[in-house]
Amino acid sequence: MKLQIRPAESGDLAEYTQLLQRTYQEAYTDESIGLTADCFSREVFASDDTQGYLRSNLRQNEKQRTWLAFLGSEMVGAVTVKNHGAECETVGFYVAPERQGQGIGRRLWERVLEFSSGRDITLDTYVHNHRTIEMYRRWGFEEDVKRGRFYRHWPEWPKDLQAECLYMRRKGSS
Repeated sequence: MKLQIRPAESGDLAEYTQLLQRTYQEAYTDESIGLTADCFSREVFASDDTQGYLRSNLRQNEKQRTWLAFLGSEMVGAVTVKNHGAECETVGFYVAPERQGQGIGRRLWERVLEFSSGRDITLDTYVHNHRTIEMYRRWGFEEDVKRGRFYRHWPEWPKDLQAECLYMRRKGSS
């Protein structure tokens, strides 16, 4: 089956939500810090707060693009990048767990590079997600020590649960 990549549309929200929910559950669950599978449940992803965030990722304009990857009719990947002028920010980059390692992420990444036009690219990720951090390092990212680290808390999580995150930066090649 041939991989197809196209811009996101508002009608993609349900399938986009399913892809991200499964991917988050696979990549970010870490019971040792309290991030259980329930923290990324279907109910959490159906909440008004999360749906609002996901809906905002699907908006297309001169400052933001989201591309979706499909194998046949199955959505298998997504990436969102925002243009902040001097730099671009990747705010969502996901490949279905069962499809990772098949070059889908690399094809989506090509779209990010085209859109960023040689500017620095920033992102943040959970520090316990070692596999993703290593992938970003292979792609030229380094921890952005100037921005430091921070703790993320979703409104649907237990009150005292926070997950440590780090900022990463890839210098542009203009």
